[in-house]
Amino acid sequence: MTIKKDTEDLLKLIFATVVVMGIILITSYINYEDIQGHIISKEQQQLLTISKSVSSSIERFFEYHSENLEIITKNKLFKEQFKKYMVSKKLKTKFDSLENYYIIQKDDIDRIQLLSTDFQVIDSYPKNDVSTYPYRSEDMTRVLKVKSPIVSRVYSHNGQLYIRIYEPVYYNSKIEAIVCIKISLDKIYEKLVKAIRTGENGYASVKDQNGVLLMHPKKEDLGVNVMKARRQEFPDYDWSELDELVQEQMAGGSGVGVYHSFWYHDKERRRIKKFSAYSPVRIDNQFWIVTVSMDYVEMTQFIRNRTYKILMLNLIIILIFISCMFYIYKIKKGKRQLEKETKLLKQVNDLNKELEKDIEERKSLEKELIRSKKKYERLFNSGSDCTFVLNLDDNNLPTEFLEVNKKACMSLEYNKATLLKKSYLDISVDGNKEKFKNIVKSLKSDKFIIFEDTLISSNGREIPVEVSAHLFNLERQLKLILIARDITNKKIQEEALKRSEKRFRKIINQVATEISDEIDENNIDIYNVEKNPNNYHSEIENKNRIALELEEINIKLEKMFKKEVDENRKKEALMIYQSRLAAMGEMIGNIAHQWRQPLSCLGLIFANIEDAYYYGELTKEYLEELVEKSQKLIRRMSQTIDDFRYFFNPKSEEKLFSVKENIELTVDFLYEKLKLNEISLNIHLIEDSMIYGHPNQYSQVIFNILQNSIDALIENRSSKRKIDIRIFKDEHNQIVEIEDNGKGVDKTIINHIFQQYFTTKSKGKGTGLGLYMSKVIIEKNFYGSIDIYNQNNGLCVSIIIPQNGVDKNE
Repeated sequence: MTIKKDTEDLLKLIFATVVVMGIILITSYINYEDIQGHIISKEQQQLLTISKSVSSSIERFFEYHSENLEIITKNKLFKEQFKKYMVSKKLKTKFDSLENYYIIQKDDIDRIQLLSTDFQVIDSYPKNDVSTYPYRSEDMTRVLKVKSPIVSRVYSHNGQLYIRIYEPVYYNSKIEAIVCIKISLDKIYEKLVKAIRTGENGYASVKDQNGVLLMHPKKEDLGVNVMKARRQEFPDYDWSELDELVQEQMAGGSGVGVYHSFWYHDKERRRIKKFSAYSPVRIDNQFWIVTVSMDYVEMTQFIRNRTYKILMLNLIIILIFISCMFYIYKIKKGKRQLEKETKLLKQVNDLNKELEKDIEERKSLEKELIRSKKKYERLFNSGSDCTFVLNLDDNNLPTEFLEVNKKACMSLEYNKATLLKKSYLDISVDGNKEKFKNIVKSLKSDKFIIFEDTLISSNGREIPVEVSAHLFNLERQLKLILIARDITNKKIQEEALKRSEKRFRKIINQVATEISDEIDENNIDIYNVEKNPNNYHSEIENKNRIALELEEINIKLEKMFKKEVDENRKKEALMIYQSRLAAMGEMIGNIAHQWRQPLSCLGLIFANIEDAYYYGELTKEYLEELVEKSQKLIRRMSQTIDDFRYFFNPKSEEKLFSVKENIELTVDFLYEKLKLNEISLNIHLIEDSMIYGHPNQYSQVIFNILQNSIDALIENRSSKRKIDIRIFKDEHNQIVEIEDNGKGVDKTIINHIFQQYFTTKSKGKGTGLGLYMSKVIIEKNFYGSIDIYNQNNGLCVSIIIPQNGVDKNE
C-alpha cells in the first residue's frame, strides 16, 4: 500500500514537473513572440522615420537652392548688372552675385550659369571648362513655356549623375535670361544620405520614380533600374518580393516592406531577409524614393539570444528543482508534498499578479480612450451651429449622416439615433439631387462654399439656414462637413423691410388714388356750376391745395434721404481719412528704416573723401567713384519718397493696374520691418491679372492686412515667422490670399473682425478702422469681397475682385 502510494506520489510529481515545464516554455515562447513583434514594429517605425527625415532633408536642399536663385534674380546688384548687360546690347558683363553664390555654395553645387534665351552662356562660375557644359534645350524650353522655376530630370555626364535648377530672369516683364545651377548627385549623397547607417550592414539609397538607382553605396549600379540590375546579376533568384515592393514605392507612397536579397558588400552573396522603409521625395513635378534597409536577423538577434538564455536558465532551474524535489521526497514525503504545493501556489500567485497588472493597464487605456472620446464629443457639440458629417457615394450624392452634433438634434427636433439614419436630402425642403451634385462639383474646385437652404424639422417646421460646406479626405475616403447657421432672424428682418417698403408705397398710392377719386366724384356739371359758381371754385382750390401738400411731402422725403446719404458719405470719408493717417504713421516709420542705411553710407563716403584729401590720396578716379556711389544712394532715397507720394496720393485716377506690381510695391515699404522682426514673406505668383480702380486704395488694403499679420507674428510667435501671398484667378475673379502662421484669431471674435472700431490690440495701438475700411474699399470701390478665416495655425485673408466689367464708368 505504501509502495503504491509512493508510486502515485512520484507519478504526480513527474506529471506536475512536466506541467510546470510546459507552462514555462509556452509562457517564454509567447513572451518571445510578443517582444519580438513589438521590437520589429518599433524598428520599422524608426526606419520609416529615418527615410522620411532623409526625404525631407533632400526636399529642403532643393527648396533652399530654388529660393536662393529667386533671391539672386531679385537682388538689386544683380538687377543693375543685368540692366547694364541689356542696355549695352548684351556685351560681356561680370555678375558678382553669381560668383559670390558659387564661392559660398561650392560644397553643394558644381556650377552656376546665366544663360540667354537662345541657350548661350552669359556668365559662368567656375570659369574653367565652360565649353564642355552639356546644354539641355528641352529644360530651357520648358522654363520659357511655364515662366516659372523648374528642376530638371537627372542626366548623366562623363559617368556622373547631375540635376539642374532653373530660375527665369525678367527684364521689362519679359524673360530675357535664365539662372541655372548644376548639382552632382554625389554631393547630395555625401551630404545627406551616405551617413545613414542602420545596424552593421544597413544603408540608405535613392532611386527615381521609374526605379533607376540615383544614389547607392555601389557606384556600378547607379543609373540602372534596380530590378534589371538584380535580375541580370542573379537570374536564378526569385525577385518577386522586391519587385512588388518597388512597384509600391513607384506609386509614390511611404511604408515598410520585407523581402529577401543580399548585401552588396558580402562577397559570399548570402541570401538574407531585409526590412526596407521607403518614402517619396517631391521635387518639382517628379519624385524620388528614399529607401533605408536593415538586416532582419540583426534586428531580432538580441531578443533571440535573450530568449535562449532565459530558456536555458529556466531549464537549469527546473532541473535543480526536480533534483531537490526528489531528494526531499526520499527524506520526507510529507514535507516534499507541502513544498510542492507551496511552490505551485507561489507560481499561481505570480501569474495572478501579472494578470492583475495587465487588467490595470487595460483599465487605464480604456479610461484614456473614454477621456479622448468625451473631449472630441465636447468639442464637436460645443458649436452654436448645426454640424453634419457625411459620406458621398459614387454619384456625389449624400449617404446617411456619419455624425451630427447636439445643436442639430435640438434644432431639427430629432433624437440622434433617428437623425443618423437620414441623409441631407431627407431634411432639405427641396431635396434636389442635381443641386447637391453642383455644390459638390463647386467644392472640388474651391476650398469651401456657402449657400442658403431650408431645413425641415421632425414636426414639419421649416428653418432657413446659411450652410458652410467643406470637403476633406479621411482614411482615403471623401467626406463632407456641413455647418448650418439659423438665419430666421435675418429673413424676418428682410421680410419686415420689404413689408415696410410695400406699406409706404401703398400709402402713397392710396393717397394719390383718393385725391384722384375725390376730384372725379366732385366734378360739377354745368348746371350746378351755373347755379353755385363759388362752391365749384372752392372745391377746385381744395384739391389743388391737397396736391401741393403731397408734393411738398415728397420733396421733404427726398431731401431727408439725400441728407442721410450725404451724412453717411461724410462719415465714410472721415473714417477713410483716419485709416489713412494710421497707415501713414506706420509708413513713415518704415521709410525711416529705409533711409538709415543710405544715410550711414553717405556719412562714410564723406569721411573717406576727407581722409583721402588729408593723406593726399584723393585722385580724380577715386573721387568720381565716390561721387557715383553717392548719387546712387541719393537716387534710392528719392525713389523711396516718390513711392511714398504715390501710395498716399488722394487724387489718383482710376485705371487698369497689375495686382502683382501693386503688391510688390506695397511689400517694399515694409521690407525693413519684416527684416528687423525676422519675418519671411513669399509671393507665390500663379497668374497675374489687371484690375480697374484706384491703385493706392488697393495698396492701402494690402498694407493694412500685412501690418496686422506682422503685429500678430510679433506678439504670438518667437521664431519661424512667415507670410505667404498667393496671386491667382479663376474663370471670373482675380484672387489674392494672404496667410500668416501667427496662430490665428479666437473663433468667438472672428466674425467681428471687420466691424467698425473693433480691435484686438491693446489701448493706443489700434484704431479698429484698418480692416473695416479695407472691407469698405473692396466691396464699394472694387465691387468685390473680402473674407477671413483660421487656417494652418494662422490667419488667411482672401480678397476676391470680379474681372468682368473692369471699368465702372463704362
